[in-house]
Amino acid sequence: MSGFSHTGFRPGDKIVEINSLPRRLRLTVSGLAEMADVFDADSPKALAKRLRMATLSDWNAVLGCVARPPLRTPLGREDMVPLLPILGALISEGLRA
Repeated sequence: MSGFSHTGFRPGDKIVEINSLPRRLRLTVSGLAEMADVFDADSPKALAKRLRMATLSDWNAVLGCVARPPLRTPLGREDMVPLLPILGALISEGLRA
């Protein structure tokens, strides 16, 4: 059993499978603050600008801010690429709300 529960699903959550385990991606205020801190962004606009130039390492940091349960190891490019549109949508929808 993965320890993941679908209870507590909120609008805006994205459910994805990473390394054969379901993960909930949720942008919270604390997750957004963590991202702003990681990328030294002082506004949503500055964060968006930084994410447009994000590296694989940067996207792994974003994933660390939004994935539950958290990942134990960073994803490689092959595993990250399919998640990029989902992460982008999660962030843009979250910032619009």
